[in-house]
Formats: sequence, C-alpha cells, structure tokens
Amino acid sequence: MELRSVLGCFLFSGEEVFKKIKVLSGGEKSRVALAKVLISEANFLLLDEPTNHLDMQSVNILIQALQQYEGTYVVVSHDRYFVSNIANKIWYIEDHEIKEYPGSFDEYETWMASRESAKPAAIKSTAKPKAELAPVEAKSPNQAKLVEKLEAEIIEIENNISAIELQMVELANQADYAGLKALETSMAIEKEKLVATTASWEALI
Repeated sequence: MELRSVLGCFLFSGEEVFKKIKVLSGGEKSRVALAKVLISEANFLLLDEPTNHLDMQSVNILIQALQQYEGTYVVVSHDRYFVSNIANKIWYIEDHEIKEYPGSFDEYETWMASRESAKPAAIKSTAKPKAELAPVEAKSPNQAKLVEKLEAEIIEIENNISAIELQMVELANQADYAGLKALETSMAIEKEKLVATTASWEALI
C-alpha cells in the first residue's frame, strides 16, 4: 500500500503528513507507530495495549487493518471491544497455568459463563473474587478489610467497563460518533481508576 494511503487510513491528510514526530500528540504518535508496523511487512506482530490513546475511529481502523493482516499477531489488551473484533484464540491464566481457548473472545466469555453456572452451589459460595489472583495473608484485621474493600472496588470498576463497552458496540453499530466520544472519556476514567486501585491492591498483598 502507498505510504500516503496508509497515512490517510490513520487520519493524516494534507499538510499533516509533513509534521515532525516531536510536535504530535500522544494519540497521533500512537497512530504513526501503528502505521509503521503495518508497512513493515513483518510476518509476526506483538502488540501491547495498542488502543491506548486512540479514539474510536482509530480503533476501528486498526481493527480493519488487523482483520486484513496475513501474518500472525499476539495482542495484550484490556479493551474488550477491540479484542472481540480481532481475536480468534484466547490465552488465559487458570490454576497458575497459561491455557488456551480456540475461539473468539465472545465465545470464550460464553464458555466461561457456562462453566461457572455448571459449578455446584457449594463451590460457587467459596469462589474467590475475580480480582484475586493469589491467596491473601493480611498482616492485620484493618489490612484485611482494606484488601476486601479494594477487591470490591476492582470488581465494580470492571463491571462499569464492561457496561461501557456494550454501549460502545451499540453506538458503533449506529455510527453515533458523538455518543462514542463521550463514552471514550468515561472509559478512560474507569481504566485509570482500575490501574490505580489494582496497584493499591497489589501493594497490600
């Protein structure tokens, strides 16, 4: 693909294509980096949170580019909308092991939900919170209460993110870009909360 066409796909047009990298915003630099990746002709891509700093239109451009990519790529991302549209194999951690689910993210979530619903009631009642990755041995009762409080906050934030993602999918299907812009702001706020709260939880355990 011609270089100007690639830049156009990532929303650079006219005189913008002659800007120096140092004057670009964080989002523009991310789009340039992704454009460089796509024209590198690499047969393997490793993308770590590639949708950070991208607006919804840029995310959709990246999704289309990856859907047409003929090589192999591994993506690490908390963006469920993005992962739902590009992944055909999921790696997840269970029992301290990396396991594989050979399907899309939506299929994986449905499968996980069916596994959870099939568990006996006694097992469900003792299930650890989603955010807990390892046993917590609190040093004091106050610390234990704080750990529980943070775990509840993490679960609430993750639920908020899931709800926003569902709304974003609906608005994307309706081409409601004004509504998507507002949701992007809410999503960014929730993700910042998740990072900060998770860091506090990790420090305690």
